[in-house]
Amino acid sequence: MTFLTWWFRVVGLINIVLGLLWMPFLNAARLELTVPGWDAPIGGSAYRGFLDFTMLFGLDLLILGAFLIAASFRPGRSTILAWLAITLSIVRGILDDIYMIAAGYPVAGMLVFIALHLAIVVTGLLALRAAGRAKVATP
Repeated sequence: MTFLTWWFRVVGLINIVLGLLWMPFLNAARLELTVPGWDAPIGGSAYRGFLDFTMLFGLDLLILGAFLIAASFRPGRSTILAWLAITLSIVRGILDDIYMIAAGYPVAGMLVFIALHLAIVVTGLLALRAAGRAKVATP
């Protein structure tokens, strides 16, 4: 169960860090990295709306991260949350990053995030498998 415990904690912390990066006070400074070629006026309604919208994504990541860390204290009873995080990494991570590449966003940055999400998926599946074997082995 140790692998799953630490997987919950590490993936939870990654989600918290990424969630904080989408908060307006940090996201505004890196807008050009987020949307290359941003052409709306800085400080205008499109700019503020974009930051407000991405804050919601950041809050989702913060909440998921907090729940993953909480799950690390009862990993055997929280496997459904691991499956949720794995599924979100596939759909909202890998598939969305592929979409972003197809839409013309910088390939290098998207490949880094694809690698991160792929690592979360693979290690999560391995952690769940190890936890399942440990559960069967204990009488």
